[in-house]
Amino acid sequence: MPKVTREDIPNWFQKKTGFDVDIEELKKAAELDRIACADEPMKLMRDLWGITPRDLEHLLGAPARTVEQWFYAKPSRPASWVVRLIVEKCAALHEGRRSLPR
Repeated sequence: MPKVTREDIPNWFQKKTGFDVDIEELKKAAELDRIACADEPMKLMRDLWGITPRDLEHLLGAPARTVEQWFYAKPSRPASWVVRLIVEKCAALHEGRRSLPR
């Protein structure tokens, strides 16, 4: 049986479902899922993208105290679906920062 590589996955998926799949979109989705499922997703976003509590306050319109707890108190972590939305918004913020001319 031939070995399947990561490059084969979109082709296989497209053949099975008829959907056109972009490998870069799959990679991006996998990275966002990895961050959202991490033990400390806020810390990971800070380390990877430089997202600060202040950035989240402005991005989400969330109270400062709530955001501080998300970053520094593990038991106060928001629900997993909320974390996923936060990660997606922060990823868009990070992409926007990267595309700015320096």
